[in-house]
Amino acid sequence: MNRHSLATISALAVALLCGCAVGPDYERPNFEIDNNWSKKGLDKESQNVADWWKIFGDEQLNSLVARALENNYSIATARARIQQARATLGVSTSGLFPTLDGSGSYTESGRLASGYGRSAYNIGAKASWEIDVFGGTRRDIESKAADYASSLANEAAARIAVAAEVAKNYMNYRCVQEELVITQRNLETQKRTLEVTSRKHKNGFVSEYDVRRSEAQVGSTAAEIPALQRELNQTRYAIEYLLGLQTGALEEELKDFKPLPMIEDFTPEASVPASLLKRRPDVISAEFALKSAVARIGAARADYYPRFFISGNIYYDAGNTASMFNANTGNWSAGPSVSWNIFSAGKTYYNVKYAESAAREAGLAWESTVLNAIKEVEDAMTALGRERERMKLLESVVESNKRALELSKELEENGEIEFLDLLETQRTLLSSEQNCAISRMNFVSYITDFYLALGGGWNSEEYFQDAPDDNVQEGAKKAPALEAKPDALPMCDIEPYDKDNLRPDAKLAAQDEK
Repeated sequence: MNRHSLATISALAVALLCGCAVGPDYERPNFEIDNNWSKKGLDKESQNVADWWKIFGDEQLNSLVARALENNYSIATARARIQQARATLGVSTSGLFPTLDGSGSYTESGRLASGYGRSAYNIGAKASWEIDVFGGTRRDIESKAADYASSLANEAAARIAVAAEVAKNYMNYRCVQEELVITQRNLETQKRTLEVTSRKHKNGFVSEYDVRRSEAQVGSTAAEIPALQRELNQTRYAIEYLLGLQTGALEEELKDFKPLPMIEDFTPEASVPASLLKRRPDVISAEFALKSAVARIGAARADYYPRFFISGNIYYDAGNTASMFNANTGNWSAGPSVSWNIFSAGKTYYNVKYAESAAREAGLAWESTVLNAIKEVEDAMTALGRERERMKLLESVVESNKRALELSKELEENGEIEFLDLLETQRTLLSSEQNCAISRMNFVSYITDFYLALGGGWNSEEYFQDAPDDNVQEGAKKAPALEAKPDALPMCDIEPYDKDNLRPDAKLAAQDEK
């Protein structure tokens, strides 16, 4: 190769590397979001929600959540998907670099008639480099980098979901324990009442009907215990599964009774709705999915343009190994080449249209995810407020029923009320105590829903500190711009669409017909 040829190829490579990337550049979604929640007085700066379950002050719960975050299979699966996304990104990135292949062969050949034969040895190497002139490879890398970041957010979503499920099941387990204690305590009271009633019947003070009613009440209350024990075991099984343990592994650890936390005065605090865009991992994941879809448009459009290559090879072809690397047996070649698809029956066109439609779908999915995130926070705050009111009312009902039972015992002994009234008072007390325990459990569950809706349970800066590029990191740390109209397309350079019918507009349809 002479100097002139080498200079020409080098200059061509530099010129081609200066090419631009076709397709739309990603723009962060624009979406109108109110600056305040519908319920006033809640727009306060939230406390740290990364480990929100610690507000319950239960070290056993803290330990269970920590173990679940380490051993849960859903989280492990999400981590495996992160590795897949990272590997896929590496595969795409390799497309920017040259390839080098080596080869070698040995053959024997000859004529059947003369018996003459000869040996042939061949060894060589071939290098090839596709210059990414129109940015198809770079757009593919951009897409895969966004997919990788999305997988990080999906793993975070799995973590917060697991933490919330552990907390919910743990609180449900404690609630069922409390119901079981209440039921057993009331059963003992009813059994004593039955003993007293049986003695009175023997002495002729009450009828057999009163005895049978008392027996029925004891049997009815006792029948609730197996159902509660079943629910208790199944809830423990759920916790064990979330921790990646076999059934029975936590039986000894959780057997002792522990009451639900006393957090009736808990007040939800949530910063402005826009903060969800940088804290909810599902919103972050949806945005990166949109970024990936937009990048794939450019990758598809690049197929409209020619592909440029620089390739070269060197090989030696000799009749024996002694002369293998002799200059007379060596050959080489090098130079640029171009490949341009002339006809593919509309394949490239429809690939581009598919990519554009997928980007529209991803934009709609992002908007839907944002709206759902706001709805879930509002739902949780409403549920917390209403359940607190219900819980306080039920607590007063329990106190009233306890006093009513004391009075009914005195009145029944004095013959001022019927025995059935006493049984009814006992039944009412049991029901009100169970309802109060369930209400407290619901309140704790709504607290869990509240922090889950806020995206609590992870730290975005820790997750994205090793993201592939600066744009990925910024996507996790900054909320999207919020001043545009809701129906604005969250991407550029894509035709408008009918949002109500979710189909291309008439102009796009006319283009397709052509």
